Amino acid sequence: MIAYKIIHHTPGRIRLEVPSIKQLSVAALKRLSAISIPNGIKDIRANPITGSVVITYDPVDIDIIKYINDYGVI
Repeated sequence: MIAYKIIHHTPGRIRLEVPSIKQLSVAALKRLSAISIPNGIKDIRANPITGSVVITYDPVDIDIIKYINDYGVI
């Protein structure tokens, strides 16, 4: 499981601190973007400079907190 910390959460949007993505190359981020995204997730934006990930999602379709706790960071 990847270590993370929830920085901010409102229904439909969550920001996570994910230290392991800091300083990743663009190529490495592109490889991660090829991972299958579950239904309900609208967008995932990673920032390797700050080590944060912002996920926008449909709160009707997915319980994002449960998903992250069950499977780790998307």
